[in-house]
Amino acid sequence: MQTIGKASLDKFSILRSETLLRDLAYKADACERSISVTPEMIEDRVLFFFDLLPERSQMLADLAKLLQVPDHLIRAWANALPGADAIGLALRTDGASVRLYTQYWDLLCAHLEAGLSDLPPLYLGFKALPDSSIRTDSYHVLPEAPRSLFWPRMYDMFSALGLDEHLAQTAFAPLDADTCIWTETRSEKRKSWLATVRRAELDRHNVATALEPLRDTPAHQVADLARNHKLVHIASGEDTAKGQFTTFYFETSPNLALEALAIASPSHDN
Repeated sequence: MQTIGKASLDKFSILRSETLLRDLAYKADACERSISVTPEMIEDRVLFFFDLLPERSQMLADLAKLLQVPDHLIRAWANALPGADAIGLALRTDGASVRLYTQYWDLLCAHLEAGLSDLPPLYLGFKALPDSSIRTDSYHVLPEAPRSLFWPRMYDMFSALGLDEHLAQTAFAPLDADTCIWTETRSEKRKSWLATVRRAELDRHNVATALEPLRDTPAHQVADLARNHKLVHIASGEDTAKGQFTTFYFETSPNLALEALAIASPSHDN
């Protein structure tokens, strides 16, 4: 199963990781598929998210170890769990990258309600990257960011992908300070933004229409997914691993997530 883990994994570890991934997928509170578009490549990932429970965090740690994530990165993620309310795992479908996440929504809301200006990050991402480097990214929210702040940057991203201005305006018109959660990551290794658009309840047909021109590009999977899956996040920016990138995240099912990893669901087992 070269689609998960690294080639140096022994057969037993690979079989165990498949079993753990199946278990993980069906216990996930949410599954996503993301397609990241760069000038040189298209990166395909699946993501699994969970409410923070001890047995879930142990499952993620066990799987990360089987997939040869460095122990010190797993420990750093585990040390960040206090205060978190949700956790996640992302896998590149060719096995070249594994990422662990923590989310601090409840803590962030408590800080905002108390009127505190020193806000915690909304997410932390602990990333084992394809070049064998590791990186921790902090995603900091801009509370109630107005459309005048985020739309010009989103528009520039759509324009860079060759998408139609009018169709993008129509598809993403519902985004405003209440319906778009805007975070930014700024470090020496990454400068990017992440827009969570789930709560806007975007019209799926309008989104698919706006993204349809990508069907004739190497990023055709974005257009394919937009037809049948809800768009939940968009990210864009630049980092030292990928260069310039734009990533689209869609809701998916456990079965489809496993299929993307070339792992049969139980219903497909002999």
